Amino acid sequence: MKVPSYHVILVEPAFEESIGFVARVMKNFDLNTLHLVNPAITLGSQGRMRGAHAQEILDNMKIQSSLSDAIRDLDFAVGTSAQKAHSSSNLIRKPMSPKELASVVSSHTGKIGIVLGREGTGLNNHELSLCDAVVTIPTAEAYPTLNISHAAAIIFYELFQSEPSNNTEELASQAVRETIILYLSESMKTVGAEDYKIGLTARAMRNIMGRSAIRRREGSLIAGAFRQISQAFSGQRAIAGSNPGPALVNVRLED
Repeated sequence: MKVPSYHVILVEPAFEESIGFVARVMKNFDLNTLHLVNPAITLGSQGRMRGAHAQEILDNMKIQSSLSDAIRDLDFAVGTSAQKAHSSSNLIRKPMSPKELASVVSSHTGKIGIVLGREGTGLNNHELSLCDAVVTIPTAEAYPTLNISHAAAIIFYELFQSEPSNNTEELASQAVRETIILYLSESMKTVGAEDYKIGLTARAMRNIMGRSAIRRREGSLIAGAFRQISQAFSGQRAIAGSNPGPALVNVRLED
């Protein structure tokens, strides 16, 4: 039975102990791939001590200069936040709970990233916007912020105990999801929609795709439909005046 491949990503950790504790929790729940984004410190004896029996994870962790680099090859990235909702250009983005996240991704295969923010400030709005979905752990309103390794443990537990489906399906690739956004935006532009409306609609579509974790077949069909709509509106076989780049032009869409 195929199961998702999880990648844990720590953004700008400031304390080596945090790295060790997260690695230890990863070991508890059978997760093995750790990424550090622009770490403020170097892992030393204190971090390794906190890592306990997770030394192999620490030995093989990967260092990246930006979150964009860390998630580039993933099929689905989930940001973590203590806030219960996020507003992007007047559009509320509702986060999932860890249990909801587990139920969404357990029936899929592919590389899934769990992005954990800084110890003091978490992930900023731009970093959250790079993620396909956001997860929030329900806590008391008087003190909603969890220690990074405690939050990681709760999320990892839900992922670990969720039952994989016998009918797992591949997630739509990032290239296919971006193709959907491209043709949707071009269609709206062709019919004279204002830029802010195009941006809001694109954000709404990203939210929908994130919360549903669309499958490869679904993504391909939707992208193909929007491509035909865009071409019909523009009156030609190619999108006039746009340059989506080779990663999007060469995306293979299923019939």
